[in-house]
Amino acid sequence: MARIKAFLEISRWRIQLVSLATILIGPLYAADSIYALLDIDLLLFAILFLSTITFACNINCYFDRDVDILKKKNLARSIDTLGVSNVRTLMIFETFVISILIGYFFFQGYPIVALLAAIGWFFGFAYSADPIRLKGRGLLGPIPVNLGVYVLPILAGHLVMDKDPSQGFLLFVTGYLLLNLGINLVNVAEDYDVDKKRDITTTAHKLGIGKTIKTASLTSWIGGAVIFLTLFPLIDDFLTGIIFIIMFIAIIFTSMDITLIIFSNDIHKYAQKKGKRLPLYFISTRYPMVLLMLFSLL
Repeated sequence: MARIKAFLEISRWRIQLVSLATILIGPLYAADSIYALLDIDLLLFAILFLSTITFACNINCYFDRDVDILKKKNLARSIDTLGVSNVRTLMIFETFVISILIGYFFFQGYPIVALLAAIGWFFGFAYSADPIRLKGRGLLGPIPVNLGVYVLPILAGHLVMDKDPSQGFLLFVTGYLLLNLGINLVNVAEDYDVDKKRDITTTAHKLGIGKTIKTASLTSWIGGAVIFLTLFPLIDDFLTGIIFIIMFIAIIFTSMDITLIIFSNDIHKYAQKKGKRLPLYFISTRYPMVLLMLFSLL
């Protein structure tokens, strides 16, 4: 039981509560009926995404063990509970599963989905693993996280259902990226001090913590506005209208909450406080999108 709990910890289960939303957003946008979602390829895509995101979380905790012991002690202890060699074996197994599924999609006629999945795995590896370790390379740090989690899976999920994405969908993905970039930058600012102690140069160190939060605020507002514009046409009855309003309120609340950090007396301390709300930000903004797309199909 202790090892299962440790595995869930290093797989960031709290953050992964939004994985179902990430899996469904692309296919739901592409689907013309609810029955189109009953597809074996979509199920295998879900397994591929979950395996990739779990690998990315595991390798991040593996290489960040000495950083996490300063602040996120539960993650460091979970690595110790599982054992370093066992975590390595686990990541090799995850990579094997990912490789098999990439091969499946390639030979089933989804070469772009296979390519996006391979890039996603590489981003997960390159973000944390030495000697590349993009996490510590300043402004390059956000690229693997934001493209690998907020763009590639959404595009791939759509391509499993429809190989010809519309301009409206691509605009939606852009807004989705910007909103989640803003949320993610709060996490970067939250870890400012512990990263500095370990000589890890993140975006927050390059821009300064103040500019990082200002950027987070700006991208969250712009991203939210783009999402409103692209999903507004999905309103076709009272229920979808109510869901849209809930999504609107959630995104406004999230963007406002991030913006308020700017006006605090201690930006870093306030960012640490708001950083604990990341799961709330992700869940409250994404699942209304999923419900809106889902009920628009009914």
